[in-house]
Amino acid sequence: MIFPKKIGKMEAFVGRRSEWERLTMLGKAKEPAILVVYGRRRIGKTELLEQVYANRNILKFEGIRGKSQNEQRAHVLWQLSEYTQNPLIGKLQIDTWVEVFKLINDNIPEGDFTLYFEEVQWLADYNDGFVSELKFAWDNYFRYRQGLLVILCGSAPSFIVNQIIFSKSLYNRSQHELHLKEFGLTETAQFLSPRSRREVMDAYLTVGGIPEYLKWCKTSSSVFTSICKNAFDSDSFFSREYERIFVSSLSENKHYKAIMQFLSGVRFATRDEICKHLKISSSGALSDLLKDIELCGFIEKYTPYNLNEESHLSRYCIADHYLQFYYKFIRPIENEIQKGLYRDNPCSAIKMDTYQKWLGYAFERFCRHHHRLIAKILGFHGIHYLAGAFFNRKTQQSEPGFQFDLVFDRDDRVITLCEMKYVQAKIGVGVIEEFERKLELFPNHKRKSIQKVLVTTEGANDSLRTRHYFDHIITLDDLFEADAR
Repeated sequence: MIFPKKIGKMEAFVGRRSEWERLTMLGKAKEPAILVVYGRRRIGKTELLEQVYANRNILKFEGIRGKSQNEQRAHVLWQLSEYTQNPLIGKLQIDTWVEVFKLINDNIPEGDFTLYFEEVQWLADYNDGFVSELKFAWDNYFRYRQGLLVILCGSAPSFIVNQIIFSKSLYNRSQHELHLKEFGLTETAQFLSPRSRREVMDAYLTVGGIPEYLKWCKTSSSVFTSICKNAFDSDSFFSREYERIFVSSLSENKHYKAIMQFLSGVRFATRDEICKHLKISSSGALSDLLKDIELCGFIEKYTPYNLNEESHLSRYCIADHYLQFYYKFIRPIENEIQKGLYRDNPCSAIKMDTYQKWLGYAFERFCRHHHRLIAKILGFHGIHYLAGAFFNRKTQQSEPGFQFDLVFDRDDRVITLCEMKYVQAKIGVGVIEEFERKLELFPNHKRKSIQKVLVTTEGANDSLRTRHYFDHIITLDDLFEADAR
């Protein structure tokens, strides 16, 4: 007899429609399969998997942080003893994962079973043994069981990708992959309903489309007061989240926090500037670390749209919305927060004009990251294009603050230049002078047609609209409606 984990259905589950459909189809298939799921902490992996497979027989085995392989195996055996209600299994002394997998196989009857290994990087203790021994168990036990689904789930993307997905051990063994990412605008709006689109975008730019974070953005009468209450009161969620966010990713590397803290003090930095700050040489080890941090979604590497990704002009910046917010507004007053100085009035911890300016930079990053959404609005998403920021050595020397944050170099011989403004009111004619200055510095060697686009919150006021300077003006409503299509 075996007693699988009981999952309560969540009636108000929001979003993840495409992921839900894909996972459902996999769960209905009778062919045995391996599913690898990964993504940053708080992204909603567990909730999604448990809800989709609530009607299947789930045996969930969770890893424990900081435990040895022997301790992890002992914990899995204890969990198996709970499912089988056989305490003797929990007392067994077993030295290999193969023996653990065989015990699991021997104790589950025929039928649709899901073996769900959670926080697999801890189960494996960041080593190859777990995966290589799973290969043996798959080849000799699991692949013969109709209706069996093995899930390997983790919050350390670099480990999952490098040591599971790219591992030769599981290559071509009915393996499916799902990199779970943050909500889009539509899902975020549904989650925060009935908030206005402006409030939804404020929340998205501040903490990202992370379901667990968005929960804390609707605890008060407005998104802003909710964020302040849960960021600037002592022991509040956002004030404590920083230490938890890295638990499953990179926590053993001594340089990762130094890189994050350095990038928090600048809008961006080159690889050479990072090396200089860390006082280390530019080596393969640094490359691997930067790739790991980028894979986790914490930083972003961006290069001028017209250059190779390995260009020395490549810049790194913090990509994670929450981390941007933490470093800017929470970390500088962390001691005051923990002393409770803002408990009576959390909103006093942040100056609104500073916050609005910061949101403007976050909006630029949002647009660069969601360039496909803008291409859809402008109607050329079916045309091949290069997209990204523009800056070069000349502009760095003569105009160090200059860059076009989003440029589309299109195969239909058009270059679309985008100016982003996240402001409270409709934008006026002052933006023209700034755009013209950038346009003078922009090289158009191929003599393509130039399309000028303004992406802003409420659109243009009468003075700007009657000038007909921009070929297209995109508003927040346009962004939300395009995302919903």
